[in-house]
Amino acid sequence: MSQNKKKDKKINAPDDYENLYKRALADYQNLQKQTAREKEEFARYVKGNLIMEFIPIYENLRTAIDHSGEENSWLTGVKYVIKQFEDMLANNGVQIINPVGEEFNPHEHEAVEKQETEDETKVGKVAKVLKQGYKLGDKVIQVAKVIVYSEKL
Repeated sequence: MSQNKKKDKKINAPDDYENLYKRALADYQNLQKQTAREKEEFARYVKGNLIMEFIPIYENLRTAIDHSGEENSWLTGVKYVIKQFEDMLANNGVQIINPVGEEFNPHEHEAVEKQETEDETKVGKVAKVLKQGYKLGDKVIQVAKVIVYSEKL
């Protein structure tokens, strides 16, 4: 009987090696997928941090243009740089949150003031944006600071 068991093991040995091979191959493929996901996540993290460093520069340039006087060649050049920033942000998946007239959304907006109105259809909607917000993909990276309409008391 013991010889039959040895023969059975020998007969099953190729099957065992095949199963071990398949298991090792599946483990390796899972490791490759996990590594790729981790690389993607790290790239998104780095991209988000880099974009967060560019946003204040972009906002300062916009503020400078908003408070500038007459049109001249220097001002035209700065406007071109601002356009390049906007294109770079858009090409990297950044969306500007500019919610004027939309319902207040606490996930994307921060109410810093309220403005009274008699028009009931405006209550709870954004009256003015004080500082734009930004989203990277579907993640809010900076909330918009807004003034919200409220009922006149």
